[in-house]
Order: sequence, then C-alpha cells, then structure tokens
Amino acid sequence: MTYDVLVEGIISTDVIFSSIPKMPNPGEEVYCGSFDFTCGAAYNTAVSLSRLGLKVAVIGPIGNDFLSQFMKESLEAEGVSTSLMLQVDQPLRCLSVCINYGGDRSFLSFQDSVEKLNLADYACSVIEKTEAKVLHTSAGRGKKGVIERAKTKGMLISLDVGWDEEWLKDDQLSEFLKMADIFTPNQKEAETITGIMNPYEAIEKLGKHNTSVVIKLGEHGALMRQNHTIKKIAGYQCEAIDTTGAGDVFSAGLLAGILKGWSLEDSVKLGNYCGSCSVQSLGGATSSPSWQQVQKVFLEPIK
Repeated sequence: MTYDVLVEGIISTDVIFSSIPKMPNPGEEVYCGSFDFTCGAAYNTAVSLSRLGLKVAVIGPIGNDFLSQFMKESLEAEGVSTSLMLQVDQPLRCLSVCINYGGDRSFLSFQDSVEKLNLADYACSVIEKTEAKVLHTSAGRGKKGVIERAKTKGMLISLDVGWDEEWLKDDQLSEFLKMADIFTPNQKEAETITGIMNPYEAIEKLGKHNTSVVIKLGEHGALMRQNHTIKKIAGYQCEAIDTTGAGDVFSAGLLAGILKGWSLEDSVKLGNYCGSCSVQSLGGATSSPSWQQVQKVFLEPIK
C-alpha cells in the first residue's frame, strides 16, 4: 500500500482538566467543571489527516500496557494504520495531565524510557520498505537519519518541532531545516530558533534554508513564506475551550491541502480552519473536521 502520510513520533495519553475555578493549595481538593481522557501528540495529526480522507500510518512504539492498547485501538477506530508501529513486550506509558487555567495551560507528564528501543533505526527500516508521499515528523534530536532516509525515497518532508529551548538554540537544527520541504513552528519556537523577537523577521531568516515556512500564530492565524514572499493568513474566530494539540491539527489541514493540490496559501487557510475546530472541545483531535465539513466551508474559491 502507498500511504499519503507517514506520521513518525510518540503517541501519548492526555488527561485534560478544564473549567477550573481555582488552583488548589497544598492539601486542598478542587473540582473542575470539565474533563476528558484522550490521546495526543502524533495521534492528533494522524487522526486529523485520516478524517480529511487521507491514507495515514503511524511509525512509533507501542507497549503491552492498557494505555498503549487504548492508544492503538483509538488510532484504528479512526482509520489510521498501526501496522508499521513497533510492538514491544513491555509497558510503554506516555501520559500528560493538562490543566487549563487562567487562559493558559500547564502539564504534568510521564514517559517510560524508549532509549534502548533504537527508534530512529526502526523508523529508517520501515521507511526504506514503505511507499508514501509525505513524512511528517519533528525536527528532534536523533531524527536526522530518519529524515534523510525519507528524502532519498522522494517523500515530501514536513517538520514540526517540540519545545526544547536548548535544542532550538542549537546550530545543528539548521541541518534539519535544509532537508525540510515545509517547516511549521509556532511563534515562540520560531523566535527562539532565530533569536529574533519578531515573527516577520524570524520567518525571513528561517526561509533562507529554501524551505516553505509557516509560523503558527494561534488565534491570529499563521504567517507563511514561500518564494521570498511573506503573507499573513487570518485565523477563524471561535470560542476556544482547549488549545491542546491545535497546532498538530493545523499541520494536518495544511498537509491535506498540499496533497490535494491546493496552493500553500489555501492550504494554510485549511490549517487555520482545522485548528479553529480543534480548540472548540477538549483534546486536540476530538473535534477536528471531516472532509465533508471542510467542503461545506471551502466551496469557493478552492476546488
């Protein structure tokens, strides 16, 4: 089978608390008004792509614990292939507790060590024998070989990046950007990478790697640079309940547009729309749209 997108990365379980009246002091218990238990990280992008009608597979580890089983079943229920995942006979728990309070988010997270699993080598071996149009992954430490292997297979490289201040300031990161076809940091990440506290100037510097760059601006939309031209694409106004994973869902919309032959500008508009859908419920992919929903919104001028 030829996949549209391979999503490489870790799947997490997210426990999300919202509508919190106040933060508890030591020894106190506070009841919140809203709660959900869902999956996150690479799950958000993979599931959102699948809902947009694309053939998607996840490359990543899955353990033998009940959380891993929950994540695997959740992916499969959404039409995402888990056949390329590395099944390991040990617990492989990755869990984040997200606290939405005061207009911001805080996280408590736990992850079993994956250091001995040689995930980069496994991903390279899978990519070597798999046909796909796009590899979507993070520009993280140890991923260079994975990206290079996908590049030699002719895949379009879509790179995101997680928050790791030390790594974002590392000169080695530029080697990843040179291999990317599209790079989608958020504003804080882009400004940290470049050392420039202005998104327009930061995107100009990032674009010198001959990469199409899209900086996610949250409710303000996105800033894109392609062929030396910078343009801001407005976001969609909505009531945000939970922004967890919205950037992952944005990336799914962006890639879906590109794979369907849309211009980068129209693809960014689709990313903005998908991101706006995401924030209207708890969990990144919980309310990510179907292709039928997208068609109702994008009747004109997009085909």
